[in-house]
Amino acid sequence: MLKKIIILLCASLIVTLLWFIGLEKLYADFLTFTTNTVLSIGSNQTYIELEKHEEDLIFRVHTLIDGRKGSYPQAAQSLLLPSVIILSWLVVMFYSLPRQEAFKQSLTGFGIFLFFQIFFMILLTSYYSSNLAKYFFHVMMESFYVIAVFVIIKDSLKYPEIWMRKAHK
Repeated sequence: MLKKIIILLCASLIVTLLWFIGLEKLYADFLTFTTNTVLSIGSNQTYIELEKHEEDLIFRVHTLIDGRKGSYPQAAQSLLLPSVIILSWLVVMFYSLPRQEAFKQSLTGFGIFLFFQIFFMILLTSYYSSNLAKYFFHVMMESFYVIAVFVIIKDSLKYPEIWMRKAHK
């Protein structure tokens, strides 16, 4: 188990390093594209752009507010940084489980996490037009760390062999 904890820590350090040298921007572009794809199903008047302001990434929402075109920013940091936890966890999954099972579980765990992030971004686009969206937006604002930990706990309960001594190949 100590070996797997060390693997998790090393994976976290490597993913964090990659995150700050460009993976964050790549993931933010992916999240923006995915969210805009979902939004385009309902309307082409609302979309999100990714901007860089100084060193910070900003999601800029373009939508109709009270019948007029408007835009507003949202800092990306609290939404994106918990992704490091999920990506680090995927390394442990592939180390500990058979490849096919690790791939299946990784898609499931990452899919759950991505679903909540896209849902959050959609709530962001309705922030000024719906009190319910505004309420859930604030509830979810800092919850992505909790969601990431939930995915890890779910996987750990489903596959206790992740934490056992011998790794499966």
